[in-house]
Amino acid sequence: MYGDKLFAYSLSLCSDHEVSSEIVQQVFVNVFERKDKLSSKYSLKSYLYRSTFNKFIDLYRKKKSMTMLHEQYYLMLDQFAIRSDDNYLKDRLEILNREIDKLPNKTKEVFYLSKKRGFSNIEISELLDISVKTVEGHMTKAFKLLRTQVKKFKT
Repeated sequence: MYGDKLFAYSLSLCSDHEVSSEIVQQVFVNVFERKDKLSSKYSLKSYLYRSTFNKFIDLYRKKKSMTMLHEQYYLMLDQFAIRSDDNYLKDRLEILNREIDKLPNKTKEVFYLSKKRGFSNIEISELLDISVKTVEGHMTKAFKLLRTQVKKFKT
């Protein structure tokens, strides 16, 4: 009874047949799921149109946030592509490796086992006979020291 009218309304909101159909279908699914909670005091037609509008808004917000996320991702890719000449990456890796070598011995060992060998914190704690919290502390310390040192070399 309302399907075609809701589809036309949804189509006027988003101008996409597939999306409009999906919105209307979701509205009817929601009505079916909430059929026991619907009151006969209120107009079903108004409820359906309002639900359609709300679904459109939800979809719009979701797409908008994903679009912003995609824009940031592409911006990062652009920056990487612009600065990804071999010398730049080679220099950055040399700086990072130099800074890793400057870490305190135990912190460097934990960092190496975690990041270069791929061990989990539990495996490292068993291997070095230290607690998992100590491993986490060493990793936190390593990242903090590396972050501050690498920021100095950022260009």
